[in-house]
Amino acid sequence: MEWIDELSRQTRKRSDPWIVLEGRHAVEGAISGWWDVQGILAADDCEWMLPIWSGLELTRVERKMLEQVAGYAFHRGLIALAKLPDERRDVASLMKELPEDARVVVCPSLADASNAGAIVRNAAALGAQAVLFGDEGVSPYERKAVRASSGALFRIPIRVADGGQILRCLKAAKFRLVGADGGEETASLESCEWDEGRVALVIGSEDQGLNGFWKAACDVRVRIPMVSGVDSLNAAAASAVMLWEMKKARG
Repeated sequence: MEWIDELSRQTRKRSDPWIVLEGRHAVEGAISGWWDVQGILAADDCEWMLPIWSGLELTRVERKMLEQVAGYAFHRGLIALAKLPDERRDVASLMKELPEDARVVVCPSLADASNAGAIVRNAAALGAQAVLFGDEGVSPYERKAVRASSGALFRIPIRVADGGQILRCLKAAKFRLVGADGGEETASLESCEWDEGRVALVIGSEDQGLNGFWKAACDVRVRIPMVSGVDSLNAAAASAVMLWEMKKARG
């Protein structure tokens, strides 16, 4: 089958418009979200059943063959190939559709796919309405990111676009930009007023934080107060802390 050959290629090096779905949460999320699932492989000892309403077919193979396709000892027993939604780059339309008190997370240049997936999971769990990723960084559709999101990738809108386009769309939609910045000259998170209205939390890269472009773009920059000797949290942990503070402030 052609889709199995493509799946095997994508497990080794993913490229748009494809996404590899590993495990029940990812496969069920894509099916429920009506993504274009090309095919699903299941190990012969996998007990998972395909929902009848999906209109799809499940191909069962020996576990050894499944592991050859996956590229490693694959314990989940379920893997699939899907095409990404066409609207994945349409930031402007999404921003217009969001509510007046919307909260979104912006990640212009993350380098680590696991962080990208964890931030998507945090955003979905703590009330954000969307996550925007810059072309300059890692794709949230990489295998590690999809795994780290634990299915949240299919429960919250995700967009990937040029950083300049993301900023223009946010400003046009009247979002207030709050940047996560560990610099001493920034305000403490405890003093930040999470105004009602649209807020975009901007998370910089793991090694450099916010670059000059995004520092200048932010309306306010805040830091998470920490004990002496610890200067930063990783990007995913920082997003969780700040999203929780925002959620708590808004009741």
